[in-house]
Amino acid sequence: MGDSVKTFCRNCSALCAMEIEMDEGRMVRARPDGSVSPYGAYLCPKGLAAVDFHNGAEGRLMHSLARQPDGTFAPIANDAALDAIGAKLDALVAEHGPRSVAVYHGTGAYRCVLGGLMERAFVAALGTPNFFSTMTIDQSAKWVTLARLGTMASGKNALRDCDVALLAGGNPLVTHQGAPYAVAESGAPARAFEAARANGCKVILVDPRRTETARFADLLIQPLPGHDAAIFAAIAHILLRNGTYDRAFVEKWCKGLEDLRAAVAPFTPEMAAARADVPVEQIELAAKWLGEARRVTAGSGTGPSFSAHSNANDHMIEVVNALCGGYRREGDTVRNPGTLRTKPVYEMAVSPSRSFEREPKCLSEDTGQLLGEMPSALLPAEIMADHPDRIRALIVLGGDPLMAVGDPAVAKPAFEHLDLLVSLDCRMNETAKLADHVIATSQPFERHEISVPGDALYPSPFAQYTRPVVEKPEGCMHDWEFFWALGQRMGVPLTFKFWAYGLNFADIPEGLDLSGPQKPDPEELCRFLAAGSAVPFDELLAHPEGVRPDMPEHFVQSAPAEGGKLELMPPDVAGEMAVIRDEQEEDARPYRLISRRILHAINGAYRHSREAKRRYPVNFAYMNPDDMARDGLREGDAVEIASDDGMVRTQVKAEDRLRPGVVSMTHMFGPLVSTDDPEADEGANVGQLCSLTRVLEPVNFMPRFSAIPVTVQPCGKN
Repeated sequence: MGDSVKTFCRNCSALCAMEIEMDEGRMVRARPDGSVSPYGAYLCPKGLAAVDFHNGAEGRLMHSLARQPDGTFAPIANDAALDAIGAKLDALVAEHGPRSVAVYHGTGAYRCVLGGLMERAFVAALGTPNFFSTMTIDQSAKWVTLARLGTMASGKNALRDCDVALLAGGNPLVTHQGAPYAVAESGAPARAFEAARANGCKVILVDPRRTETARFADLLIQPLPGHDAAIFAAIAHILLRNGTYDRAFVEKWCKGLEDLRAAVAPFTPEMAAARADVPVEQIELAAKWLGEARRVTAGSGTGPSFSAHSNANDHMIEVVNALCGGYRREGDTVRNPGTLRTKPVYEMAVSPSRSFEREPKCLSEDTGQLLGEMPSALLPAEIMADHPDRIRALIVLGGDPLMAVGDPAVAKPAFEHLDLLVSLDCRMNETAKLADHVIATSQPFERHEISVPGDALYPSPFAQYTRPVVEKPEGCMHDWEFFWALGQRMGVPLTFKFWAYGLNFADIPEGLDLSGPQKPDPEELCRFLAAGSAVPFDELLAHPEGVRPDMPEHFVQSAPAEGGKLELMPPDVAGEMAVIRDEQEEDARPYRLISRRILHAINGAYRHSREAKRRYPVNFAYMNPDDMARDGLREGDAVEIASDDGMVRTQVKAEDRLRPGVVSMTHMFGPLVSTDDPEADEGANVGQLCSLTRVLEPVNFMPRFSAIPVTVQPCGKN
C-alpha cells in the first residue's frame, strides 16, 4: 500500500475531513480523518463509498458526447462541443434575448464550489433571471416562508444550547443535512444529539415514521401524513391560550399576533389530534415543554416541504419557533462565525421580502423568485409558455431535473421542446439522455476545492483546502472551466465572486475580472475565496488536513439599525389556514405515500453506487406489517402503487417503524417511466404519482411529493 492524502468529502454540506489511501497513483480506500475536524473521525456511508463511486461503480463518462441526427450519441472533443454550444446560444440570445436561456443547478453541483460560483457568474453576466436548482424542489416551502414571515439575522438557537428542540419531517442521522432549517449539525449528527441530551435538552420529533433519529426523541408524534400545519397551529393555539409564549420577543420583533390568534383559534388540540390521528396528550405535552423552556429551537426537514399544504406546514413550524423566541439573542455566544468569511452576527429581524411578488416573474404563473431562484416546478411550464420570452435553452449542472420535478408525462415533452439542452455530469441520467450535448465533467477528487460556503456550518471554526487527489481524465472538463470557456466564446465577460444564498450577485463588491483570454488558475480562485480569512490561504496549503483557528470569542451584537418585524400571519397564509380548517379528509384511497431518504444516496447522487444497489435493488414500498397482513401481502410481493395521477410497480417490504396507513418510498429512483419489472428498472419513479398541473401549492407551484393518497394491491389484480 502506498501513501495517503488528506482531503475532504463533498457529498453534502457537512464537508467531512477524510484521508484517501493511495496505491501507485490510484485511490483505494477512504477513511475519516479526525485529526483536526470538529466532527472528529466521522464519515457517513456515502463518504466511505466515495472512492468506489469515483473508480467507476456507476459507469463514468470519459469523454463528452454530441447527439447525432439519428438520435444516438457520438464522442466529441470539448472544444468542439463548446464551439457548437456557444454558437447556438449566441443565435438564441440574438433572436430572443438572454431570458431564452436557463440554468439548472443540481445536487451534484453542490459538490463543486468553483463550478457553482462560475455558473452564477455566467448567469449574472448573461443577464437571465432563469436560475433553477434542487433547493426550490425539496426546500421551496422554506423559501416561501422566509419571503412571507421574514427571519432573524442572528439565526436559530443551536441544538446543543437548547432545553427543547422540535424537529418535523427530518432525519439528520440519515441525511446529514441538519443546518440551517433543522436542529442538528450536518456532520456527525448523532454526536450533536448526544451532546444536547447530555445538557438536558428534550427532543420532540414529528414524523409518520419512527426514523433513525427517533432514538434520541423524548416525544415522538407520528401523524397521518398531510396534517403538519394543523399540529403546529394547535401548538401555537396552546401557547397563546396559556400565555406561555415569549411575550418580550414577540412584542419586540413580531407583528400580526392578533391575526395569528384568530387564524389558529379553530385549531384546538382536539381538532388537530383528530385530523392527524394522534393522541391529544402528545400535542399538549409538546406545547407544555416548548412553553416552559428557557431556550428552544424548532425546525423541519424536507418532509413537510414535500407534503400537502407544504407552505403552510413550514410557515406554522417557524411561527412556533418565533412564539418561543427560538433565536440567538444579543450577548449569546456564536459558536462559529465563519472562518473563511467571518462576519458579525446581529439580533435583528429581517422583514419579509415577498420577492415572489416582484419582477422578474415567471411567464407561466404570476409568481417570481425565491432567494434569487425561479421555482423549479415551473421549469416545464416556462419552456412551454406561449410567450416570446420562453425558455429555449437549458444548461444543467450536476442534476437531473427531468426526474426531480416529477410528472414525466408533462415534463418530458417540455424538455424535448427545447432548442438546446446541455447536461454537465460525470454520468448519464434521464435528462442527459435527451440532451444535445453531454459534457463529461471531473469528479470531486480531481478538483481544487475549498470549504466555502459550508465552513459556517461546522460546530466550531474550521477550514480546509484540497488540491486534486488524482488527475482528471483527458476527455473530461471541470465544471468551472466550461462556464468560463462558454463566456469567452460568447463574448460575455465573467466576474468571479464569493456568493451565498441570500446575496444579490450584483451587490457583491469584490470580484475577479475574468474577461481576459488567460484561463483562470483554480488554486488562485480558491485563494480569492479565502481573502480576509481567519486562516491565511498559505496556512491552508501547508495543512491539507484542515485548520482550526484560535479565534476570539464572538457574540451576537445589538442591531445596528431599527430592523424589521417577523410577520406571523400575513393574509395569504391566513387564507391557506382557512382552507386547511375547512377541508375534508381524502378517503377515496386508503393509504398515504410519503417520501423517505436513504443513507447510501443523496437525491439522485450515489443511487447507482455498488452499496446502494446492493441494499436497494428496487425502490421498495415500505408498509406497516399489520397493513400488509390485512391486505394479504408478504415481504417481496410485487405491488401496484396507484394515485389519481399515475401508477408504479415495485416490491413491498415490511417496516414496523411506519405508522399504519402509510407507504414510504424514495424520490429519484428508477427510470423516468417505470416498466412492469422493478428489478430490471432498479427502482420505480414515484414522480409518476404526482402532477404538475393540479393540486399545486401557491407561490412555488410545487406538486405533492408526499402525503399522496394511494392504493396498494398485488400486481395483476383488477
